Amino acid sequence: MLGRTTRRLAAGAALAGGLVLGTGAGAWAHECINSSRSDRGSEMAGSRSQAWFTIHVDEAIQGDVADGFLTPEQGACILQAYAATGSPMSFTIHVKGANGNDGTLAANNPNDGLMANGRGVDSFFALYGEAIFGAFAGCGVEF
Repeated sequence: MLGRTTRRLAAGAALAGGLVLGTGAGAWAHECINSSRSDRGSEMAGSRSQAWFTIHVDEAIQGDVADGFLTPEQGACILQAYAATGSPMSFTIHVKGANGNDGTLAANNPNDGLMANGRGVDSFFALYGEAIFGAFAGCGVEF
């Protein structure tokens, strides 16, 4: 069940990320993370809150290999290429808002530049999209 949830979230995030990166509309990304939160704080939020979900990169890739979306060689290549970027190996993403905002924490924030400054609430893809998509592309895997 967790694998299915992770796949669905990852697929939705990948699609949204492709659209966001393709249109240059980083400010409209719905996948928000809290860059100021500690690793432990993110893990706690992801495991104890319905509004936050933690994705572990290695587990997501292993799931894609197990489900036949990637070959074992592609999975190993992507994981190694992504790890080489120095980007985090897990993310806690805001997926649901108590006020019905569907995961968008900063949709009405006019300060677009603040969504990619590495402090407070940021757009997941503005910070790490290039590393993620670059790892896939560098291994010859298309979304």
